[in-house]
Amino acid sequence: MKRRKQIFFLLSWNDYRIFQGISRFAREAGWRMDTRHFFTNQIPLDGTFDGMIAMGHRDPAVNAYVRARAATVPAVILGTDSPGLDAPMVVPDNRQIARAAADHLYALFHKRTGWFACDASPSGDERKRAFRERLEELKLPFMDLSGTTPREQLHAVQSRLKSHRMPLGVMCRDDHDAVVLIERCIEAQIKVPDEVAVIGVGDLEALCAISPVPLTSVSPDMEQLGYQAAHVLDRRMRGLPVPPVTVVPPGPLVRRVSTGCLAITHPALRRAVHMIDTHYPETLTMEQIAEAAGVSLRQLFLLFRREMRGSPHRYLLDVRLEHAQKLVLANEQRVTEIAAACGFSTTRTLTRAFHQQVGMAPAKWGKKMRQPHFKPHDTAIAEKDSQKTHDLL
Repeated sequence: MKRRKQIFFLLSWNDYRIFQGISRFAREAGWRMDTRHFFTNQIPLDGTFDGMIAMGHRDPAVNAYVRARAATVPAVILGTDSPGLDAPMVVPDNRQIARAAADHLYALFHKRTGWFACDASPSGDERKRAFRERLEELKLPFMDLSGTTPREQLHAVQSRLKSHRMPLGVMCRDDHDAVVLIERCIEAQIKVPDEVAVIGVGDLEALCAISPVPLTSVSPDMEQLGYQAAHVLDRRMRGLPVPPVTVVPPGPLVRRVSTGCLAITHPALRRAVHMIDTHYPETLTMEQIAEAAGVSLRQLFLLFRREMRGSPHRYLLDVRLEHAQKLVLANEQRVTEIAAACGFSTTRTLTRAFHQQVGMAPAKWGKKMRQPHFKPHDTAIAEKDSQKTHDLL
């Protein structure tokens, strides 16, 4: 019987989704996994193994162990916080993560935007740069609300936030920092999301759920990061070429209460938006919306153009499409039923709207979105840049 390869992985912090990704590949490849460090922080001084997946660790002794073992077996670094060895890296696409956050705030019609991190880190710096670049493309301002100490963090919220007009949309380096910002806002009697909308990174479901305000977060797709790290290691052990850096596309932005409202302040526009949000399944006319808002038809269009970069027609269509997409993904109703439930006069109208928005019919789009969005051969490759370092989160 062919000997099964023994693999060891050593993570600087434990995310079960990474473990699931590595384990999934291990099952496919027939590996044996040494999981002692993941579950008990034990370093296996006994026995041998054929390959290793590791992260940079805060304990220098652990990093020294990784370097010593990497001299004898193929190794892959998960994340870009290296333990001090030259090995292939598998990293999240921090640039796309930041752009997704900026686009989400833009879609909520925020006109004032900022960044928050409790301290500096390579991945945070990369996300911050990409976030700022995307804001510049969208012609949105950027402010840095970060502080280096808890006292400075509280001061940043109490002084900098209150010195700027609200609402304000803020991207945080990760979910942990986002929860800190939400807590600082609550201490400063600033409402989330009405006055400050907050986005984290990581989609750590337990943390996002127990946050004082459930947290919107961009998923780095932890399971695929683990799976791809194992995939790269497998190629190395078989003597096949691998890129110096494999960049894994992010998962979805998961919207929760912390970005749960539009950044609009005009009372009449709020009334118009509420009318659309609550009556979108019905046959709505612009006159009805204007009447509910208490403005003329001309004023209604001016308000939407000035505050929401579009028309009430466009917003109504977007709301109907958003609800239709949720129903299509649920895959529990026929397209004709979905059209009727979302205010589209005919199935053909719904299909045309889908083609304009996503380039395909509802059923085809739903089938595509329900499939795993990432496969090994889709991995994006980035050349190693000696001027940049990254870390996973």
